[in-house]
Amino acid sequence: MIEAHELRKGYDGEYVLENLTMHVKKGSIYGIIGSNGAGKSTLLNVLSGVFKPDYGRAEIDGEEVFENNRVKGLTAYITDDPFYFNSATVREMARFLNKMYDSFSMEKFEKTAALFPIDVDKKLSGFSKGMKRQAAIVLAIAQMPEVLLCDECFDGLDPVVRQLVKGLFISEVAERDMTIVISSHNLREMESLCDTIGILHEKKIVTERSVGDIKDSMHRYSVAYKPMIDVELLKQKLDVVSLKQRGNILEIVVRGAAEDAERIFEEQNPILIDEMPLTLEDIFICEMEVKGYDFSKILL
Repeated sequence: MIEAHELRKGYDGEYVLENLTMHVKKGSIYGIIGSNGAGKSTLLNVLSGVFKPDYGRAEIDGEEVFENNRVKGLTAYITDDPFYFNSATVREMARFLNKMYDSFSMEKFEKTAALFPIDVDKKLSGFSKGMKRQAAIVLAIAQMPEVLLCDECFDGLDPVVRQLVKGLFISEVAERDMTIVISSHNLREMESLCDTIGILHEKKIVTERSVGDIKDSMHRYSVAYKPMIDVELLKQKLDVVSLKQRGNILEIVVRGAAEDAERIFEEQNPILIDEMPLTLEDIFICEMEVKGYDFSKILL
């Protein structure tokens, strides 16, 4: 449904995206995660047709996006800083978009707006950041798009509204087979919403897998030995992501199948093996630490 092939995009001679390739299946919710400045917003701007790639192709439904009115008519884009006309109300923006997009439904607008704690007849200029984002979500859903692109759409929303938005997105995907690409620093929300994750690092997508596969591929254990074993020998047998020793206890994160790791632990006669849950945020931090990323630069 959505594909990027060797995308390259830069500003002032410096590339933000380089040789980026991604694949998004129809009817999926694809999450883009990455550090600050990794290029998430630039990628969404290219996929939406706002930016023209310097090289490569961005395609939706098999057609290039840039300057393609048919494809843009299938797509709604919730930017990090939504644009509204000065002095317009939410309802006035809906009427404007109804004239712009054949797919826009005023009936859908009314039904969706009724779910949110906003007054659609008040001027948007008086709305808070979170209220403006709610308005953008309502207007995007009312457009009845086949593709919804979202840049940090949970930012500024309270927990109740975040749950409402997630339920709304999931419902639209289930009922209309809509495809969603969403970027966010809130990895807990992404974990519960997305079926596929793409990690954007060093100007390209370095990992593109289902959330289930990502979580199944990495495991964290607390393993106790007495006496303590040769840790270097253990590391030779496992694909170790991180390891910390606290007395006779090893806190270890490994890649691979859980049963393989536990069999290797058992060979050394441990006192205790305790597998501890790993969230998507934990996995992202582990992956970025392996790549030498400085976490003083990121807010998760």
